[in-house]
Amino acid sequence: MSLFAQLTINGLIAGSIYALVASGFSLIYKTNRFMHFAQGSVVAFCAYILFLFFSRLHLNFIFGALITLIFSCFIGFFIYRFVYLPLQKRKTLNIILLLASLALMILIDNLIQLFFGADVKTIGLIKVSKGMTFLGAII
Repeated sequence: MSLFAQLTINGLIAGSIYALVASGFSLIYKTNRFMHFAQGSVVAFCAYILFLFFSRLHLNFIFGALITLIFSCFIGFFIYRFVYLPLQKRKTLNIILLLASLALMILIDNLIQLFFGADVKTIGLIKVSKGMTFLGAII
C-alpha cells in the first residue's frame, strides 16, 4: 500500500506541474497565435533571479519575490516589444515566430548557465530534514 500511495502522490505532483505548464502554453497560444517555447526558460531565469535576491543578496523573501515578479513582467514586455512585435508587424509566418522562440530559449538557457552555472541551486526558505507524510507517502 505504501508504494502505491507514494507513486500516486508523485504522479499527482508531476501531473499538476505538467497541467500548469500546459495551461501557460495554451494561454500564450490563444492570445498570440504562436507557440512561445521560451516560456519555460523565462520562468527558470526568473527563478534564478529570486535565488539571487534571496540567497545571495539576502533580501527578505517576500520583497525578493515582488522584485522578481516586476522583473519577470519587464522581461515579458521586453521579449514581446523587441522580438515578437517587429516580426508580427512584418506579417511573418508563424514558423518564423516559432524559430525566434526557439532561439530565445537557447539564448536564455545559455545565459542561465553562464551567470549561475550548471549545478543545482536551492532557495532554502524552509529547512526540511524529512518530507511530510501523507496517506503513507512522503512528499
